[in-house]
Amino acid sequence: MSKMTIHNLECPHCGNKQETNVWHSVNVKLDPELKRKLFDAQINMFSCEKCGKKTFINAPLLYHDMTQQFFVQYYPPESLDSPKFFLQFNPDGSLANTGMPAALPKSAAYLVRPHIVFGIDEMLRYVIFRDRLNAETGGERPHKTELRSRPFWTRLKTLCRPNPSTIKATP
Repeated sequence: MSKMTIHNLECPHCGNKQETNVWHSVNVKLDPELKRKLFDAQINMFSCEKCGKKTFINAPLLYHDMTQQFFVQYYPPESLDSPKFFLQFNPDGSLANTGMPAALPKSAAYLVRPHIVFGIDEMLRYVIFRDRLNAETGGERPHKTELRSRPFWTRLKTLCRPNPSTIKATP
């Protein structure tokens, strides 16, 4: 299930306050259009109605692909500075307190081992890797325009640039 909440955020450029969608999880099997939106930099992007500037919303985001059975969890890099952050993991990197049944079916075992990333660019590259890996091993072919288009790589470079005006949205 995909999850989004509405937050009242302030533009770091002009101070304008407005309601904005903040995504916490995207399930690309149930909501396939969200994958395109993520790759088009339309997920967790604040677009100021007053000054028109766009700013990344630095909130944790889960990407879940039920078809390929993987999920990627983005955390803001500042998470590494909090001792509380590490309490949600076991020493092997699996989730500590998942709230899931003790005995998961083998097909759902991937749910306790998220691929953790600290950059949205890392998340996108990992999704591309999994799509191409799936295609190379006999699965569904990824959309070439999504993976090789110049506008995509330009957007990815924009997302990767350090941005002092990143907005923090806390759940």
